Amino acid sequence: MDDVLNQWNQSLGQAQLERLQTNLERRRFLHESSKAAAGLALLPSITMFTACDQTPQVSQSQIIQHEPWTSLAAVQLILFPADGNGPSAMDVNATAYLKFVLDAPDIDQADRAFILKGIDWLNQLSQKKTKKLFIDNHESQQNNLIAQIANSSSGEKWLSFLLLYIFEALLTDPAYGANPNGIGWQWLEHKPGFPHPPTNKIYTELLKR
Repeated sequence: MDDVLNQWNQSLGQAQLERLQTNLERRRFLHESSKAAAGLALLPSITMFTACDQTPQVSQSQIIQHEPWTSLAAVQLILFPADGNGPSAMDVNATAYLKFVLDAPDIDQADRAFILKGIDWLNQLSQKKTKKLFIDNHESQQNNLIAQIANSSSGEKWLSFLLLYIFEALLTDPAYGANPNGIGWQWLEHKPGFPHPPTNKIYTELLKR
């Protein structure tokens, strides 16, 4: 296996790998549960959503102007592209949502470090393979690099974390800075619960009390 890819595994102790796997399984369970709950509320026709007046403090367009968010947005778009079959990661503000989650006071700091460190490893691999940073590569080269890191156990876990947060961005209330105007709900033909949380009662604000 490539030396750079080995770093994905060697940088993590066995205990941390096991904990990351446990966290990933927990999040997968929560995601599958949320899909099942959403399925109970599917409507025969698209439910239009009237946007809440809450908006994220920093917009997706502002966030992706700076690293590591620029590169994370590119990876998310590879994982959940604009293929004409529903919204893309960019459309659901997946990068803004990821930053929101990673900045939350209750985030597991080891998970946060693991997700952010992945961009460093990805750029190391990119420099070795293409002599460029990941973000400077053509989309086809980016796809190849993503496929390569998926061949390592830690790389696969990293991509799985990013996918799970994309799915959360697709399903969450727009109060959390993702799923703008309920675009994900409309695509899934899902009727959201009411009332929507006001900005002073989203969970990160409640944690401060």
